[in-house]
Amino acid sequence: MAQGFKPSKPAATALASKNKAKSKVTKTGPKRGPRVIAPKKSAAVSIANLKKQQTASLTSKIEQEMAGRAASGGPLTIMKKAADGALEAQKGGKKKKAA
Repeated sequence: MAQGFKPSKPAATALASKNKAKSKVTKTGPKRGPRVIAPKKSAAVSIANLKKQQTASLTSKIEQEMAGRAASGGPLTIMKKAADGALEAQKGGKKKKAA
């Protein structure tokens, strides 16, 4: 027998490879928990809270505006100029070019 040679058991390796394949399956979908590390310093905490409040306020305002437009049958765009142009096109009027 050659030095360092050890015969392997084929049945054991086949089972082990099947178990490894099953354990490597990852979950699909979003990860749970916060996406960023929360700040520790008091100044950074206050800035983070302010930013969070402003973002929530802006998001809710946009959602309310879009819900109102959807209910009234108006154009569903966030940008004001694009919405005005779409509204005029919907009414049949033509947009004037500013020279």
